[in-house]
Amino acid sequence: MNHFRPETYVRIVLLYFLFLFAGIFTVYIIECRMHMDMNDLSRTAAAELAENGRIDDYEPYLTSSILYYTEDGIETIHTYYDQKEFPFVLYAEIYDSYYARQRTVYALPFTLRPFAFVAVSACPVFDTGGTFLGEVYLCQEITYLPEIFVAYFLLYTLLYLIIVFCAWTQWKSRHEIENIYHQYIANISHELKTPIASIQAITETLSEGLVHDEATLSRYYGIISQESRQLEHSVLQIIELSKLQDPRMEFPKEVVLPETIFKPLEQLFTSRCEDIGITFHIEDIIWQLPPLYTNASRLTQLLEILLDNAFKFVPDDGMIQISATTKYAQATIRIEDNGCGITDEMLPHIFERFFKSTVNNPTGSGLGLAIANEIITGLEEKIWVRTEVGKGTTFFFTVPLHKQ
Repeated sequence: MNHFRPETYVRIVLLYFLFLFAGIFTVYIIECRMHMDMNDLSRTAAAELAENGRIDDYEPYLTSSILYYTEDGIETIHTYYDQKEFPFVLYAEIYDSYYARQRTVYALPFTLRPFAFVAVSACPVFDTGGTFLGEVYLCQEITYLPEIFVAYFLLYTLLYLIIVFCAWTQWKSRHEIENIYHQYIANISHELKTPIASIQAITETLSEGLVHDEATLSRYYGIISQESRQLEHSVLQIIELSKLQDPRMEFPKEVVLPETIFKPLEQLFTSRCEDIGITFHIEDIIWQLPPLYTNASRLTQLLEILLDNAFKFVPDDGMIQISATTKYAQATIRIEDNGCGITDEMLPHIFERFFKSTVNNPTGSGLGLAIANEIITGLEEKIWVRTEVGKGTTFFFTVPLHKQ
């Protein structure tokens, strides 16, 4: 399993705390702005008390409590709080700031209720002669500030985890693609190098005149011919797979009669089966299918790949048959054989490029089923497999029917 490098984890943690502190700083800026607004209000209240001895308009202070502290004691001019809830802890702050006079005091003491904050702004009151009369205190509950921070913390943490997960998923996908690419290049090199090396070794032997026996010469020529065909087959399949994986590749569909597809296949594979003693049968349901709506050449190519694959794994007296079922506007084609089957370990990999079974497949390129899967993808259909070791394998794929 691939993991991030240690420095990547460090960057992730640092970025998390960087943006977390940015959120804290934002809350602090909001609090500072409110501080300035409250100081302005407390100065306004102080000016009104100095001029009129009272405050007539409480509208600017609707969410605040106004306390006026003089030598005679504390007067509650206006309160936003229930008296039972009033933050008595403020009085300590008030008494401490009373002697400051001539300066504005701003504090954030706790109230008696847990996690409830109250902001206090104090401003001295002087009469027209400059005599100190007392101090006015503007108190405003700001519980929403920690609530904003908690909401930001939870939302930010969740969003950050989602972003990290998406980045990790993308990184993992890109890493897997890179691994597939390198493996793909290595497999291509192996597929091409093996027959080339075999041909080169034999031709060097023949060119040196070391073989004079006609039977050996004939066998060597046969090996060269076989390896050349295998090399050509691998190159053509690699080119075909590359074309199919091109996103610009189009698969135009048309109305196709079943016999147009299956009649040539029956003629080709029946004669091939007779030569090696395999029973090949196309059930009557195939000929009774309504017209198909597909790409004829690609469907033929798909069937040839699946039938070729079946031939590799059936015994000499084996059986291969093609049948179908229909449901609504779709046909499901079934290619069944009684070969060796596919093991559970190999089954998830059969559509991968260059994956080859180690049973009865010494010359396969490992690209046939990968090409079949790309054809199915291009046709926007589905393909799946059912298999049982020792009893055989059945490939299923869907084909749309033409809507009359």
